[in-house]
Amino acid sequence: MLQHQKITLETPGMVLFDPATLAAFIEEQQITATDLLQYFNDYPQMGDAAIRQGCLLPIYTIPTWDYELVFNDTGTISRPANLVDGVLEVVLPLKISSGTLIVTDLLGIMDFDLDYYLNFPPPEERLGLDAEVRLQAGNHAVRVVKFIDRQDADIEHRACGYEFLLQPVASLPAMAGIDIDAIPYAIDRLMQE
Repeated sequence: MLQHQKITLETPGMVLFDPATLAAFIEEQQITATDLLQYFNDYPQMGDAAIRQGCLLPIYTIPTWDYELVFNDTGTISRPANLVDGVLEVVLPLKISSGTLIVTDLLGIMDFDLDYYLNFPPPEERLGLDAEVRLQAGNHAVRVVKFIDRQDADIEHRACGYEFLLQPVASLPAMAGIDIDAIPYAIDRLMQE
């Protein structure tokens, strides 16, 4: 199934997570900070553990922009080949416990309000900085496809974003040897003709 969302970024990145999975990690690790981004920067082993365990999937450093997001569990890239800007080589872990996947601007974890995400409001009550999709509960291996319509001269409004290829798996993919900070998520020449 394909699910489409749009998100506006005010910071240079976004993060994907299941609120129940992340809540369990926060409780297990006894994290009391509300600025999770700063906490994970101060305690990188905790940030690495959250990513390895599929509790959150950060996508950064990318330009602030309006992005289209496609969540795809069909096994095949849905974007036309001429729009694909690249398929990242890494396979990332994502654990879905509640059946809900949240995507938010990094601001969402800089002032993290767990209750807000556990009781996610309808789209008309949100600011456009976050979105949700429904996914099958379980472990997922995630591949990221970058896309952009370079034929559209209207740079501000042309189609660009990310397609997340989600494959259910028995065990989360290993992150050994992967530097999350070195993954090239940015879409090449996003703001150029």
